[in-house]
Amino acid sequence: MCTLSWVPQPAGYALAMNRDERRARAAGTPPTRREIDSVLLLAPLDPEAGGSWISVNDRGLTLALLNRYEDTPHDAGKVFVSRGLLVLELATVTSPSEAEAALESRNLARYRPFTLVCVGPAPSARRLEWNGSGLRRSAIEVPGLLATSSGVDQHGAERERAALFRAAAAGPAGLTPAGLAELHRSHVPERGPCSVCMHREDAVTVSCALIAVTPEEVRFHQIEGSPCESRRASELSLARAGGAMG
Repeated sequence: MCTLSWVPQPAGYALAMNRDERRARAAGTPPTRREIDSVLLLAPLDPEAGGSWISVNDRGLTLALLNRYEDTPHDAGKVFVSRGLLVLELATVTSPSEAEAALESRNLARYRPFTLVCVGPAPSARRLEWNGSGLRRSAIEVPGLLATSSGVDQHGAERERAALFRAAAAGPAGLTPAGLAELHRSHVPERGPCSVCMHREDAVTVSCALIAVTPEEVRFHQIEGSPCESRRASELSLARAGGAMG
């Protein structure tokens, strides 16, 4: 249960991701700065599984992972590796194509189905979808919604959220970084399971990541709690070490 969107900017981009989780699940940590193989990166952590749902490194490459509830098997007897660990294991890649190659080298049958989105300063993003039996690849060149997920109404969430981003893109100002942040606080068509800022009895949007990549820096601003009401936030930044390529 998440929503990910993006808009390219000169030599960079702005990206927003709402993380939706069960109310009973432990809250994730704010983003922290770490270094892996001489690459600096920013990522929050899931305290239950040890992985993450989003990371950005000093090359300007963001990885974001969403669960594919509609494809996930309900096999209580099989033990899977946490999907969130992939975000940290691949966090040092410098381009979407490198991320794709690194993912292809893994035994994906060890993971429940997921969508991994790779975004760099190039004018397109890459979406990699593991459905449990095959890996589907696609390039996204239209700014706006990159991926969304819902544990109760996948098609309804895709329909409502995609329409919202298309309408914003067609407006006089088009999509802007500030507009993305506002959309991720929104309750269109109403506050509930299909709104971008999601609210259900058993689950809710628990954080909103706002990433800005410019030629000079990488900035990660995270709102802790539902973005429609929370005023708690944390922010970290890194100097850009070099541009990510396609």
